[in-house]
Amino acid sequence: MTKRHQAQFVFYYLLSLISLAAMALGLAMIVFEVLDKVFIDIGNSYFSMRALKTAFSILLVSSPIYYLCSHLLNKSIRKEELSLESSLRKWLIYLILLVTSIVMLVWLISILNSFLNGEMTIKFILKALTALVISAMIFSYYLYNIRQKQVKKRDKVKTSFFIASLILVVFALGLALVYMESPQTTRDKKMDEETLRDFDTINMNVNMYYNNKELPESLQELKSDSNLNSDLGSVVSLEDIEYNKLSEAEYELCADFKTSNLNDENTNLRYGSNRLHDKGYDCIEQEIMNLK
Repeated sequence: MTKRHQAQFVFYYLLSLISLAAMALGLAMIVFEVLDKVFIDIGNSYFSMRALKTAFSILLVSSPIYYLCSHLLNKSIRKEELSLESSLRKWLIYLILLVTSIVMLVWLISILNSFLNGEMTIKFILKALTALVISAMIFSYYLYNIRQKQVKKRDKVKTSFFIASLILVVFALGLALVYMESPQTTRDKKMDEETLRDFDTINMNVNMYYNNKELPESLQELKSDSNLNSDLGSVVSLEDIEYNKLSEAEYELCADFKTSNLNDENTNLRYGSNRLHDKGYDCIEQEIMNLK
């Protein structure tokens, strides 16, 4: 093996190591997020759409890179450019096993810690099984590689690993697509979040105004009060928000929302009804926090 080939194989193995770690991480993250979505757990982890999309991106990009590196390495072995008994090859495979061991330990410690902090038993079992299955597949494949004594034209073990891992990758990507929202929906939700943040700014100002006087009759009256510490000028969509006084200590804020969060379990659990809205024109009732 020439020095040029040696550097080339080091590059392939290290790139396959990085892409394999990313691939395993993305696969596990998708399963974990889907479990958080399916099994609603009030006291513990919430489903995160951002984390699911990150995991989808990681898996989609890293998988082809890993399979390409594996193909090039196996091709070099069949051409006898890389010896099965090469110390360099064995050192790099042991490095892959070491990194896999570290990742597996971190996963299992994290999963166990979540269970001890009150996570549902079924979620703990399924997450632990996911981590163990992924780790076992990687360990068994590379242990076979390091113990391999002769080159085979058609290696059934490697073919089986390729098919099984590809099925897992495709399944995970499909599973993520089932629960992922479209980019347009994400943009609409971000715009609705901006409106809700405007609501929060208005609520803070209304409470300060009420402590000095009473509920304002309109947002313009609230905005013209120079004694307030928070500037309503930061509210971008003030002209698109309607304020209605309901009683001496109750009022509502209305706006045109692009999406509905009535069925969003995370929002319901975290905020109650204070931030829940339907799609289209909707009003959210508010109440003064500290009555005089």
